[in-house]
Amino acid sequence: MKATVHLLLVLGLSVHAVAALPSCSPIPGTEQIWSKASVRWVFIGEVHGSNETPAAFLDLVCDALANGKHVSVALERPTSEQAALDGILTAKNLADAEALLLRQPGWKEELDGRSSEAMLRLLRSLRELRATHPDLQVFAFDAPYTGTVKGARDQALGKTLLAIGEARPHDLVLILAGNVHGMEAPMFGYDLAAMYIPAAERMSLQVTDKGGESWVKGRGRNLRPRKGGRRSEGRRASAWSFSRPRSCALWEG
Repeated sequence: MKATVHLLLVLGLSVHAVAALPSCSPIPGTEQIWSKASVRWVFIGEVHGSNETPAAFLDLVCDALANGKHVSVALERPTSEQAALDGILTAKNLADAEALLLRQPGWKEELDGRSSEAMLRLLRSLRELRATHPDLQVFAFDAPYTGTVKGARDQALGKTLLAIGEARPHDLVLILAGNVHGMEAPMFGYDLAAMYIPAAERMSLQVTDKGGESWVKGRGRNLRPRKGGRRSEGRRASAWSFSRPRSCALWEG
């Protein structure tokens, strides 16, 4: 039976003494992840476009670092943005680095919740974490793919994640992605990204919620609020539960 990790997002929750960021909060139950020595890739599957999931993901990164893990963060961003993401983490002038990132097509055209103010806040916070954990890295893993074969994108995602793990063999790879990509059984007639990672070395957790809204791309590529509320917890993915409703992450930049 896979572990279920319950996430508490309660205002006023005490800060983990060694978490390095004032905004980081401890996450009860994470020892069920960190104690599995064979697990090197952890998928956090979300519905894009909430404020809460990127903030909770930051807490997970902090918790892993506080427990002595070497961490690589993998975000479902185009690999063409890698240099711009590196700049957010390492550039002396953060304002210039942000301006470069926001000029990337994915931050101007693909406004599907992955390019939101909440995601930019996550990147800024990861930059702060590097002050005390300089080996922390952030990777884009939405690799380009060709052809019209079903599942080509998920295959490219999975292989890119494998390559990140091979390049950083001592790291735990924490992955924030759309929830479908982290499922551990085929959907739509093809294997999903997580299935390209060896089963013994991966864990998939799906973020659930108790209501609220997220800002998502609907039919016709139009952005709209989407109501939350606990549904099915997916195919062979454990649930990571919020203790309060999520809210839309609107991009106003």
